[in-house]
Amino acid sequence: MNKGPLVIAVAVISGAAGWQLHDWVKGAGVQQHQIELGRDIDAPETLIQQSVRALVESNEAVVPIAPMGQSAPMVQNALAQIEALFAALYEADTDAEAQIETQLHQLISGHTKELTDQERWSDLLMFRQRLVILDPNTAEHHYQLAQVQTRLQLYDQALYSLYFILQDAVMGSKAQALEQYIKKRIRFAQGITVPLIKEGAHHVVEATLNRGKVRLLLDTGASITTLTPSAARRLDLPYDQARSITLTTAGGLVSAPMIEVQEFEVGDASVQRLQVGIVPLSGNQSFDGLLGMNFLQQFASSIDQQEGVLRLGEKS
Repeated sequence: MNKGPLVIAVAVISGAAGWQLHDWVKGAGVQQHQIELGRDIDAPETLIQQSVRALVESNEAVVPIAPMGQSAPMVQNALAQIEALFAALYEADTDAEAQIETQLHQLISGHTKELTDQERWSDLLMFRQRLVILDPNTAEHHYQLAQVQTRLQLYDQALYSLYFILQDAVMGSKAQALEQYIKKRIRFAQGITVPLIKEGAHHVVEATLNRGKVRLLLDTGASITTLTPSAARRLDLPYDQARSITLTTAGGLVSAPMIEVQEFEVGDASVQRLQVGIVPLSGNQSFDGLLGMNFLQQFASSIDQQEGVLRLGEKS
């Protein structure tokens, strides 16, 4: 770990943010200790080291997350322990570093998992923001913060978090992929339009799956998106007749094999892991299946027949 720049960054960033680390450490019940720029720490065992030694020796180092509504003090308590470990890591010799880094990893992973499992995104946002301040040289903290910000639709903030790690040797490729996803979501949040192709009394849209394009009849009465057997073969989408469900169609009940498409796109709108039925269409149709509600219901969708477009936006 690069110890010198870490402490400088903590002091500068925390000052800019208008708060001091020792304030919330004291409030969370951990021994008060202020990190000061240019201060030499050479005592045999500081208060921070005493706190950390107790944490390392304890079997209850990971504080349980509080129920909803009581979370902020508990998250701050966890952050106080983590801040103490970072301070101790700055002072530690080589032999102690590995043990402290292991303890840090356990604390961070444990609290992240609990907050994620309970879908407490605001608490996780606060947790990740403080980690970036405590350890600004670790690219993964910036990436994890950007993920939470994206989950909360804080797209501008997420792009800012990613800016610092786009060229990182380890996290750069993942950061660039998330950046592209966010930019796509920003366009989508503003509302996208998909051209409707008029086919007699019907409206058809173009969709992309498995790197191939299909023409699908827009059918708000269809619960499941479907492809014809010939379209599935053309796109090299294997299916098993033994894995079928019964669907109600205009021609009555039919048995339809089901497949899962990893990414299904209509214009700039995409859905991951969409269930698609393989159903033949009666007559000599010029389209490859139906665009059903299992795709459309994932968006705020409307059909503008006057403009000839399908409008898709984010659900509130």
